[in-house]
Order: sequence, then structure tokens, then C-alpha cells
Amino acid sequence: MAGLLATWVVAACQHAPSWVDPVVPPAAETVLERYRVEQLTRKQGPHHWSVEGVLELETPDQGRRNRIDLLGSGWEQVRMRVFGPFRQVAAELLTRGKRVRWVDPDHRAVTEVPATAVGMDYLMGVPIHPERFFQVIMARAGELAAPSAAFDPNGRRVRVRSRDGEQLWLDPTWGRIVERASDPENLAPYRVVYGWPEAQPDTSEVPLMPERVVVTLEKPKVRLEFGLHRWRFPAAGPGDQLFDQAVKSGFAVSRPLGAGS
Repeated sequence: MAGLLATWVVAACQHAPSWVDPVVPPAAETVLERYRVEQLTRKQGPHHWSVEGVLELETPDQGRRNRIDLLGSGWEQVRMRVFGPFRQVAAELLTRGKRVRWVDPDHRAVTEVPATAVGMDYLMGVPIHPERFFQVIMARAGELAAPSAAFDPNGRRVRVRSRDGEQLWLDPTWGRIVERASDPENLAPYRVVYGWPEAQPDTSEVPLMPERVVVTLEKPKVRLEFGLHRWRFPAAGPGDQLFDQAVKSGFAVSRPLGAGS
């Protein structure tokens, strides 16, 4: 009898529905705090950084795919090297202070423009201020405009607005930016989508960095996709001598937009 009872109990347990607690999304205020902590980690993390990757650029007229690497001190001073098919340096984009330089080693030429959205548009066809451009690559954003947020209808993302007019969509679990968009009233509105690795950083002092950043502009129609890997912190940041190296080597300098020397 005891054996039959034990068999019945086991069978009942096997067929009884198992209760699983539903996944309850965190409160919006919790997500906002996670965003603040996550952004603070990016702000206070190592100042010097480097990353390797691939850049795909699509415009109505052409599409290109180049291997790149970036070396930066924050986002104020950055060097982006673009490599040709034989791994030679085909071009360099250098930013420092109020100037941006495009170095063409084949023609021993330097094009210098102001560090503005107009300057970036002239050099790359991407009318985004260089500071914002590299902040986007590093998943940095501004402080929130107000302590309020709203979940998307599917409950998977939280929508907030920053003080500088960007709309941000956050991952509720980590507070990371999964998508962002400029104010639609901007002269060159943009949208950015991030791809994040599943692995978490080994230390809270080093933030997890995106492995994919897709920037889309409608006016003009431009799409940039960065595939990024081998982020390094810290790295030897680009010094002043790197910014001036081509000029000191006798490269011809042109300033089509009247950039100051």
C-alpha cells in the first residue's frame, strides 16, 4: 500500500503544473538609476582607449567597407585610421580641440576643417559634431532631462529624453542604451542602434563596450555600421605630436572651410 501511495504521489507531482513566477519588469525609476550608474562608469573609466573594427559606409552613390582602428583620449582627441585592401593606411581622421584633420598619405595632403557638424559633413558626409560622433561610438549620452520614463508597449525598453534633446531607449536590465535618436527638428536628424555582447566586463571600473553601432542619417541619406572588437583600456592616447605629425612631415595643408591654424 505504501508503495502504491508513493507511486501515486510521484505521478501526481509529474503531472501537476509547475508555478513559475512571471518576470516582473523593474520600475522605471530603477531603470533610470541603472542608467545613471552605467553612464557614470563610462565617465569615470579609463580616459585612454583603443578599438579595432570594420566600418561600412553606405550612401546613395556608393558603398565601402574598410578595416579601421581608433585611438582616443576621451572623445576630445581621437585618431581613426582607415586601412586599404593591402592593410596600408589609406587615410586618417584626427580630432583635437576645435580642429579636425583628414590625412591622405598617398597624396601627402592634409585637409583641416573646424570641429563642427559642418566640418564632419565635409570630410565624411556625416553632419554630426565630432564630440557627439565619438560619444555615440562609446555609448555615452547626456544627463536626463527629467526624472520620468515610459516603457515601450512591449515592455522591453524604457524611453527617456536627455537634456541635449536626444531620445534614448534603455535596456531595463542594465540601463544601457540600445537605441538613440536626435531631435527630429535637427537639420540632420540621426538614429543609432547598438549591439551589445552577452559577456559582462571583468570589473566594474571598465564598462562593457558595444560590438556593433549603426548610425543612420536621413538628410543626407547615409548609413554607417561599425563592427567593433578588441576594446582596450587603458591605451596610449593620441598625443599632440600625432595630430601634427603629417604637417611636420611636409604634407600640403588645405583649409576649405576657413579652419584656424
